Amino acid sequence: MFHQILYSLHIIGMATIIGIGLYLFINKNIAEATRKTLALYLMSAAHTQVLTGFILFFLLLPQVNHMKIGIKMLFAIEVAMLATIYRKKISKDEKPNPVFLLVILITSITTAVIAFVI
Repeated sequence: MFHQILYSLHIIGMATIIGIGLYLFINKNIAEATRKTLALYLMSAAHTQVLTGFILFFLLLPQVNHMKIGIKMLFAIEVAMLATIYRKKISKDEKPNPVFLLVILITSITTAVIAFVI
């Protein structure tokens, strides 16, 4: 039961990262207050993704493909770091480089493909 709840949170976190990332990347004319709120949600989803991933890894340690999980963890940590940097720049009313969102999206989609296809 605990495993299923964590897995659900993990999937919801990934969907949130991809959804908010796409929305922020596509829509350039968003109010600053909305952009700040969405950046906070993006960062929170990325941190949730890393945390639930680590917990799931240790719960299922003997059953996992360690190389696959290692690559996914590196990507998840990268996304969390970039989302945190993006949020800090937004909260300081700076204009972040749009490459941040592009890299977050590409890395998140790559991670989802690794998780579900490979």
